[in-house]
Amino acid sequence: MYDEDLINLDDWIRRLKVEYDIYFIGNRKKPPDDLRMRVEKLIKRLAEARDMSASQRFLYNTLIARFYVYRDRWRRTQQERESARGLHDAPVSSTHTPFRDAQTNTLPSEVQVSISDPDAEVGKVRRLYEELLRLRGNHAKESPCVSYRQFAEYITNQTQGIQKRCQCTSVTFRIALEETTIKFTAKANTSSSS
Repeated sequence: MYDEDLINLDDWIRRLKVEYDIYFIGNRKKPPDDLRMRVEKLIKRLAEARDMSASQRFLYNTLIARFYVYRDRWRRTQQERESARGLHDAPVSSTHTPFRDAQTNTLPSEVQVSISDPDAEVGKVRRLYEELLRLRGNHAKESPCVSYRQFAEYITNQTQGIQKRCQCTSVTFRIALEETTIKFTAKANTSSSS
């Protein structure tokens, strides 16, 4: 009777985690509040169900425990972002500057990397991640919004999805700072240059 609701809850929590990861990376302007509210309504409705089987109740408790862990992490990350905004108003200097523009010796505000196989091109994935941290500011290295492992999984999923959908050999990822927002885009690419 509640199996479909529990499957939906599991799916929505997974989707919500991905949506928040995208939001914290900077590729989305607003948090996915609509989906979060839908998840919370379903959790509340299932909490009032008295006729769940023991296995359904166990799955429900497992799912809400996972959701509460994620929700606390999202809240803390959001608070850190908001408190860090004030710190980012001042110019940021960095001692770790591996991506300087060769001609002007300044940090670029945009980096593009073409990836064909994220598992074989770990250096390129790492470069994108470090660029994301650099654009977020110096203190981002102490408490990154997304771990490298999460970021690498995201890049792998995006690369494989776009390659399959567009029948392309590689995907060009672009990270750029536009005003105060980090833009992160991915597009099909038929060339293999990075």
